[in-house]
Amino acid sequence: MSGLRNITCVLICVAILPITASAAGDADAVAEFQLVDISGNTVSHMDYRGQYILLAFGFTNCPHVCPMMAANMAGALKIVEQDAIGIFVSVDTERDTPEIVQKYASSFDENMIGLTGSYHQINAAANNFNVTYVVSKSQKSYSVQHTSNIFAIDPDGLIIEIFPLNARPSEIAAVIDETS
Repeated sequence: MSGLRNITCVLICVAILPITASAAGDADAVAEFQLVDISGNTVSHMDYRGQYILLAFGFTNCPHVCPMMAANMAGALKIVEQDAIGIFVSVDTERDTPEIVQKYASSFDENMIGLTGSYHQINAAANNFNVTYVVSKSQKSYSVQHTSNIFAIDPDGLIIEIFPLNARPSEIAAVIDETS
């Protein structure tokens, strides 16, 4: 049992370490995706060019991690001086419809939108951001595990920073304001 606690501690400790774009090997990576918005329209990264984006992957039934991530994104959007939006991408294609994801995202801030898509669309977007996720289902349980980073993307669509889920909103906003 103590071995399991040690593994858990290592996983938790690693999950909250800040990761920069260059440290993650993603410097100058283009943030590409094709997903579905609340109207059922396919939107891509090109639809958001010209503004800063904070983007995270999660799911709306997440009890702790996703609300913290979304709240930190929303907090940054409230104080950032640049034109910016937040995009919350659901990896739970079975339960999170475009309407549910939009309602969830916008409940944190009016400048946050929710996107989802087919299994293949979510996989393609997740792969582009080096995000992993697993949906496990049985007769008695349904769980979703996912990478929980916040990606800061510049107006040209380049990933400029990758934050842990618990990054302070002021820290996120400062990176965007400094790169403008």
